[in-house]
Amino acid sequence: MMTEWNDPADEERNPHRAEERRHTRDELEARLRERRIELTGDESDEDVMLIVNAVETFEGRLAQLGEDSFVNTPESSQPDDVSLVLPRRHDDESAPTYAARIVAAAERLL
Repeated sequence: MMTEWNDPADEERNPHRAEERRHTRDELEARLRERRIELTGDESDEDVMLIVNAVETFEGRLAQLGEDSFVNTPESSQPDDVSLVLPRRHDDESAPTYAARIVAAAERLL
């Protein structure tokens, strides 16, 4: 049987696990902030992973197309192609819904 990546029993076996998980989450959130992705602070660890994985999928598709992710950013005043810009998160959008929307945008690229 496989345990979840943040299994509470793991913390009992490894007292440093909670600190490691917090550090990992901080790194993931920093990566998202670098991409100007809004987080509400209410996201679970799994929610953060959903968004990170979706962003990596989108960026992977851009790389396959040979596109420049620096030109096609939400901050770009004139992106080469709006479909190549990572979608912004809506104010009331849940993490799973946002992640699904990013993946759908990535799928439309190919």
